[in-house]
Amino acid sequence: MSPRRPAATLLKGATIFYAVLALLAWGWAGVFDIALLGETSPSVPAVFHGFILGIGVVVLSGALYAGSRSVRRSSEILEQFLRGTTVLGAVWLALISGFAEEVMFRGALFGQLGLIGTSIFFGLCHFVPLRAFWWYPIYAAFAGYLFGVLRGSSGSVWPCVVAHVVINGINLSWLAWRVRKHGRRVRRTTTTGTDGDVSHGEDPDAFALPEEIDVPDTFPFTVWRYDLRVEPSGTDRQNLPLCLEGENLALFSYVDREEVYDALRGGRFIFAESFRAPLRPFPHDVAAFSAYVFDIVTGIEVAERYVDETRTDDVRAWKVVARRGEWVKVPLEVQQPEPGRFEVDPDEEDQGVLRAQWTTYPRWFQDGMRFKYPQLRDL
Repeated sequence: MSPRRPAATLLKGATIFYAVLALLAWGWAGVFDIALLGETSPSVPAVFHGFILGIGVVVLSGALYAGSRSVRRSSEILEQFLRGTTVLGAVWLALISGFAEEVMFRGALFGQLGLIGTSIFFGLCHFVPLRAFWWYPIYAAFAGYLFGVLRGSSGSVWPCVVAHVVINGINLSWLAWRVRKHGRRVRRTTTTGTDGDVSHGEDPDAFALPEEIDVPDTFPFTVWRYDLRVEPSGTDRQNLPLCLEGENLALFSYVDREEVYDALRGGRFIFAESFRAPLRPFPHDVAAFSAYVFDIVTGIEVAERYVDETRTDDVRAWKVVARRGEWVKVPLEVQQPEPGRFEVDPDEEDQGVLRAQWTTYPRWFQDGMRFKYPQLRDL
């Protein structure tokens, strides 16, 4: 099963969009006889000032992230949008967006709208119709004002391009790196061949009958798998074990509490277990971790029905998404491209169920799904 919106589609769409934007800027400059890239060639000091300005705005971004819950939430939503994008892909996005936006706003429009006009228009063009992004047009307008000051003092658009690319390059690369480090999960695939052997996809242990599961005398029977990964950073590594002291988590029955704490202090805790019966408190455990960290915490639940020791005839999967101690459980899409073969992508929620149960979801989850799936924005 291929993702509906892979990273390649994002990069292709962004490349086309920014190419069109740059062409529009070039056409506008031609019609009104505007020096698109400025009146003078960029000097080395001006380019260096652009670089320093970019670093300064990145530092501001980090301060906003640390001090504002809305900024952190919007970053989490943007991470979902960037899922699958490599750091190199993020750099490419930074290059094309930084160049195209600057030749339009500080090139084609700057002489006609002026410093204040282009700054306001730049902010309005960065409006995102999600509550978590209320701050973003203000941030963009402020950055646009700084770019405009640099444009006016240098007489060239190139220092602004440098500043813009530095900002987008560092911020987008950091988000893409976070997604790949903290949010990456393996697509799970199982295939039953005609000879009865089981071949697997990317994860060789994806749907193999777990060794710890006793094979029953009668079939069919169901195996329940659970996967939870928590990777705290910074002070959360020390604080999270202290916060969990008062929690009575179900997973503590299967993993020693101190082992969990040691893993969290080390920066990575993984709970991957299989059972003959569903672990019903699992969503509450996921929510307990999310109550004490900034990031969204997700867990995966998979139910596989075995008709013998080597074959499954039904697979169902769910994702548990938790934020600030509140959790949502949604089904994942399971594809069966051929008899005996099932594919589950942990990043593909069942959109039919999302639509049917939309009003029951909390606002933060709705915002994330609207951002991830544009076709849900009519809800």
